[in-house]
Amino acid sequence: MSREEMLIRRLADHYCGAYLVRVIEGIIHNLNGPFQILYIRSEQLEMSIKQLQEGIRTGRISEMGDLLDKMSERINSILKGLDDLNNQHLHLTSGMIVERRSTLQPIKINDLIEDILFLLNANMFFKHKVDKVYHFDQNPPAVVGRYSEFGVMILNIVQNALEAMANTEERHLEIETSHNERTITIKISDTGCGIPEKDRKHLFSPFFTTKKDSDYEGKLDENLGLGLSIVDLLIRDYGGAITYESAPGATTFILSIPAGKRVKD
Repeated sequence: MSREEMLIRRLADHYCGAYLVRVIEGIIHNLNGPFQILYIRSEQLEMSIKQLQEGIRTGRISEMGDLLDKMSERINSILKGLDDLNNQHLHLTSGMIVERRSTLQPIKINDLIEDILFLLNANMFFKHKVDKVYHFDQNPPAVVGRYSEFGVMILNIVQNALEAMANTEERHLEIETSHNERTITIKISDTGCGIPEKDRKHLFSPFFTTKKDSDYEGKLDENLGLGLSIVDLLIRDYGGAITYESAPGATTFILSIPAGKRVKD
């Protein structure tokens, strides 16, 4: 392994950790909304119970129909809020966050992508300003590898797509998974600025970036030009490849991964 590859691997760990800290901060901030709703609904329900008790005490139970309907609505709202919080907890304890980088395990690509998309909902640009379409293949074979490494690959490509669409009117992100007997394919497409012809030969070179002036509210830090070089290095460990197709207003990055491939030690 060259010194350059060793450096990029260390930077990949740093990138993953820094990105997840930022995303988790956003998720924690967004949890304030569900908690506030739960508190409000609980207080309203407590008041309604007192009104119901008063109605029973004074013999006006027949007049409590509207109050019982409101109580039922508030209970359903509380249950929904608890379901939302439980769902967020499940994603926050996903392999992308809690698994060590060195852990090899069977990875279900669709589940991993869904975990990443959930984390990205803490990014307000992604959540509110981008149209998203997902086409997930049914029952693709598992890939044996490191959850965090595959997470870094997907995060980097989606991050690139979001930055490419920062200054465009149409913001459409599409993610598709498919497979055949030998290969799992992940396609991530955007309607961004495209990749200029003059930049393509440097695209996977470390520290090369085309987005120095990108005004993107959800970017991690200043663009260092490491994202695609990290993806290229990691995907090659799995015997896979990253390719792309690009024109102004339409870019697709394609990850091809041998099914069941074990990463080299």
